[in-house]
Amino acid sequence: MAKSKLTVVKEDKPYPLWAKLILVVLFVAYASVFMARQINFVTADLGRHITNGKVTVETGKIISTNFYSYTEPDFPAINHHWGSGVVFYLVKEAFGFEGLSVFYVFTVVGAALLFGLAALRFADARLVFFAAILSAPLLAYRTEVRPEGISLLFAGVFFYVLVLFREHKLSYLTAFILLGITQLLWVNCHIFFFMGFMLTGFFMLEEFITRKTKEKLKHYVMLLGVLIVASLLNPFFISGLLAPFTIFKEYGYMIAENQSVLFMQERMPNMVFTHFEITGVVLLILFAFLIIQKKIKQCLLLLLPLLAFGLLGFMAVRGIPLFALAAIPAGAFLVQYLVVKYAAGAKKIIFTGLSVVAGLIVLTGFQSGYATDKKNKKPRAEYKEPSYFAPIKYTTGIGLFPDMNLSAEFFKQNNIKGPVFNNYDIGGYLIYHLYPTEHVFVDNRPEAYSVDFFKKTYIPMQEKMEKFREVEQQYNFNCIWFYRHDNTPWAQPFLLQLIEQPDYAPVFVDGLTIMFLKRNEQNAELIKKFELPKSMFRSMPG
Repeated sequence: MAKSKLTVVKEDKPYPLWAKLILVVLFVAYASVFMARQINFVTADLGRHITNGKVTVETGKIISTNFYSYTEPDFPAINHHWGSGVVFYLVKEAFGFEGLSVFYVFTVVGAALLFGLAALRFADARLVFFAAILSAPLLAYRTEVRPEGISLLFAGVFFYVLVLFREHKLSYLTAFILLGITQLLWVNCHIFFFMGFMLTGFFMLEEFITRKTKEKLKHYVMLLGVLIVASLLNPFFISGLLAPFTIFKEYGYMIAENQSVLFMQERMPNMVFTHFEITGVVLLILFAFLIIQKKIKQCLLLLLPLLAFGLLGFMAVRGIPLFALAAIPAGAFLVQYLVVKYAAGAKKIIFTGLSVVAGLIVLTGFQSGYATDKKNKKPRAEYKEPSYFAPIKYTTGIGLFPDMNLSAEFFKQNNIKGPVFNNYDIGGYLIYHLYPTEHVFVDNRPEAYSVDFFKKTYIPMQEKMEKFREVEQQYNFNCIWFYRHDNTPWAQPFLLQLIEQPDYAPVFVDGLTIMFLKRNEQNAELIKKFELPKSMFRSMPG
């Protein structure tokens, strides 16, 4: 049997199990607090996902059109994340939004643990801990409960199982069953299922370049066949299998999560983008050094996922957490290789020193969190924003932010009727609260609407009041309901114009939403009771 170039770590002296467990506990605690963020339910996609799951569980129907909208209800759309909706709905029904938050935290942290376990095959536990702690803020860049969190977990399953299979710790039959089932679940939960093929392809390529074991190569080819068959077992069959190649298209509406790091860094500065760039550059330089030393075979297996996930993260910021996962084994291996090769005599000191540094980051991070006013449960104004590596932020917690559902309760308690004209951001929230009684004008799933809808209707009607009146005549709006911090170029000017329109009355506003009612006989009593003075809205917050 040919020997692998990237081998299992042989420790001079076994690192104590109790010490490894301490490192695991520290990482889980640190990463979990980083991930535990209260949900801004008004702008989250989560409301729609939960409603999707409810519809599927109660009716057996898997939604395949723009089901919740009255503007383009028959527009076809592949619901590639229907399975995630079912999971989120069932967890929420059983344990509430708090339980759903905890479930999601451990889903993402579980993905990191799987990559960390795989990393232990190539590097010392202390280095894996160090790399994992440095990657935690990147992992927690996207903390909202989303189907892509399930993708992170399944990517972890694939990577760990493939590493064990490569090292002959799993039979090909066991690997086929585990990865075939995972792929079947993945294709029905999120569009990132194509990464199962990608990771398998990387392992097959590494086998071909480094060992060329015919039997192993044959098994990888067979595994790819299993994955194809599993991926076809979705409600949309071939269209579902090909969805990753067709869904990312021109929507007519810019989606922030699909923008590049450079684009987002310029418009929405965030330290996480700098962290991503520095980590990527450092790791690539170290890999380049190994390649120059003609050691590409030693690093190929960890370089390929890092490049793929790094490129995805650079081109679309939604990929940054995937890069964080790949950086754990890659970073730990690189430090291990370089220290053993060039500073073997100081290996123990360096390894222990880096783990202590990581431990200090954790401990000091927890010390520098927000202090809160216990009476009002709000951050005290005199405390500054904690450091970047501090996991405790203003948003730390589980479940929904307080008072998330005030506007929905106002709508329902006062028996307000549609049609509702709403903006993009608030669509999932309205779907959760109003379906099936009312439908939405638009929601935050751009692939479910035509390009013309956004470019010729939705955006122009907020840019020009004449266009709004034209669309209003078509749909006869009774209520206008917006996320009032919508920072698109057209939203705030539209809301300011709307305040001045004599036939609409502002009747509700809170920290996140604003609601107007049409002045008509149906709404007369409500407007008389709840109308807000125009003086409140001289300047809308951005």
